[in-house]
Amino acid sequence: MNPSPDDLAIIEEQAADWLLLLEEQQLSVSNNQHYPVELQDWLTQSELHRDIFQKMQQLWQVSTQLDTDYVEQQLAQIPPVNDISKRAEKRSRIGYFALAAAFFLLSFTVFLNVEQPSNKTVTVANNSAAMTNVQNQFFRTTINEYRTITLADNSRVDLGANSQLAVRYSNSSRELTLYQGEALFSVAKDKQRPFIVRHQQSQVEALGTVFNVRANPDSIRVDVLEGTVSVAQQQVIKLSQGQAALVTQSGTITRSRAQGENLTMDWQQGRLVYQNARLGDVLNDVARYSELKITLGSQQLSQFTYNGSLLTSEIDTWLHSLDKIYPITVTQQGKEYTLTIN
Repeated sequence: MNPSPDDLAIIEEQAADWLLLLEEQQLSVSNNQHYPVELQDWLTQSELHRDIFQKMQQLWQVSTQLDTDYVEQQLAQIPPVNDISKRAEKRSRIGYFALAAAFFLLSFTVFLNVEQPSNKTVTVANNSAAMTNVQNQFFRTTINEYRTITLADNSRVDLGANSQLAVRYSNSSRELTLYQGEALFSVAKDKQRPFIVRHQQSQVEALGTVFNVRANPDSIRVDVLEGTVSVAQQQVIKLSQGQAALVTQSGTITRSRAQGENLTMDWQQGRLVYQNARLGDVLNDVARYSELKITLGSQQLSQFTYNGSLLTSEIDTWLHSLDKIYPITVTQQGKEYTLTIN
């Protein structure tokens, strides 16, 4: 008999407590010979205990690779899981973020290795007790790095700079989560398995199409180069070829023309193009292409509207030009830039 969702939640919470305890006592999570006797007893209670602990451990390792600021932004958008934040807030900050991010990843059911793209097929039980084959993969790029990935169904993903993408394929669905960055998806047709890309609470669904998703800390931008997609956040909208939309976490929708042509996005040519974009979002993108550190003297700056384009190879020149567009001062010290309002 399969465990109920409540039973699973209890076991996941117990596994989380054990991981936090190991982290507190500076015990190696991977060395079970040094586990407390109580933990060893808990693990021997059932195979399910061992499986969930192992999966939570793998997610913990994945989550420690995520940027802390990014994790904070993501966790602010979702409710606490099993009150884990209340129980962990007095414990190690590193442990809390690793565990909270692990819960965030667990909601997507990805069990993988960050250092090398993982390609695993596992058997899991869903709530209807049916068994299915699940393939999980995780891909990441570094600053100013691009990758082209061919998925199991021959769909193609062009992954932009400093991006993180999780892929979960099963017999009935194709689900992907873009944790950060940007990606262009060229989707192979499969009427039996919808192709869904998620970021925070937003969802993009398509069948046989080419579309781009840019993940910002508090918004998502979708550009459709071919076919039709639906974008769901607080409401569902449809976009067809040549259309784009920026959807914020509050549900605000700003429509515009899609960027790029001939099924290629401008960013693939080393050019970033913006229409009525928040300067904060532009700077978030710029950070994915350069080692330069940019500090805003006021959060008001992030709300400025930017229209224009820039070359990813000339970011420093672009930064120095901002004082000609806005009433600001740009100060440089080595690779650090500070923007302040005059």
